[in-house]
Amino acid sequence: AGRHFNSLTAEWEMKWDPIQKSPGVFDFSGGDRIVEFAESRGMRVKGHALVWHGATPKWVEALSAPELRIAFEDHIRTVAGHYRRRVYAWDVVNEAIDDSQPGLRSTVFSRGLGPDYVAEAFRLARKADPDAQLVYNDYGGEGLNRKSNDVYALVKDLKQRGLVDGVGLQMHISAASFPAVADIQANIQRLADLGLQVNISEMDVRVKDVAGDATAKLARQRQVYRDVVAACVAVPRCEAVTLWGFTDAHSWIDSTFGADDPLLFDEQYRTKPAFFGVEDAFLRR
Repeated sequence: AGRHFNSLTAEWEMKWDPIQKSPGVFDFSGGDRIVEFAESRGMRVKGHALVWHGATPKWVEALSAPELRIAFEDHIRTVAGHYRRRVYAWDVVNEAIDDSQPGLRSTVFSRGLGPDYVAEAFRLARKADPDAQLVYNDYGGEGLNRKSNDVYALVKDLKQRGLVDGVGLQMHISAASFPAVADIQANIQRLADLGLQVNISEMDVRVKDVAGDATAKLARQRQVYRDVVAACVAVPRCEAVTLWGFTDAHSWIDSTFGADDPLLFDEQYRTKPAFFGVEDAFLRR
């Protein structure tokens, strides 16, 4: 990780649940270890994520609306303040757009604080760390579809209010079926045209459902990595590609979708064809 990458994002350790399992009791030890690892190797760090319904402690869900607002404000101020000047960016709000219908998904935050909770999170993060790039992060809107249109509308409004600096497109995809590369690049371009920085923020490429033997699966994975990363490279404001892990020995995919090999290094930490696909994209080959 330290040899092949120059940027690092915490997969879990900076989210609400691991940091504040009990009201007012903050444990930064997991996130601090990650930041220290990155700093010792000259890597920059993106914080992830200040507000996400999927990592919210049970005690938060039991709060009244006034109590929720206090906890919400205190958490963002405290966590962003703790890592001030040690992270270059924050995924401020994660996965707020609904999958099945237009608009925001129903969460403890949208129900208790109203639809403007997204903007309020960005306002609080800006005050807590004025120098950090503030990012909205989501999945399922990498190409051109209803969800990507909703993400576009959300960040356009936030940008007009001076609240957001960037967008993360997660890019959890299967090599057997994923958005058209031309649509991915067009979506990146329209977000960039708003004046936003764009990053591919959590990329992995599943191969279990690709037809053929192991060699064919890995060759297809290499091509998908190459083409998707090239779509980012082609747009000047697409500033980074982050993988959600780097070795097949440790991936959330296995526990969610079943055993797979979605990353650039195999379980023995050896480079796979996908590694060279990403290299080709960065070198514009």
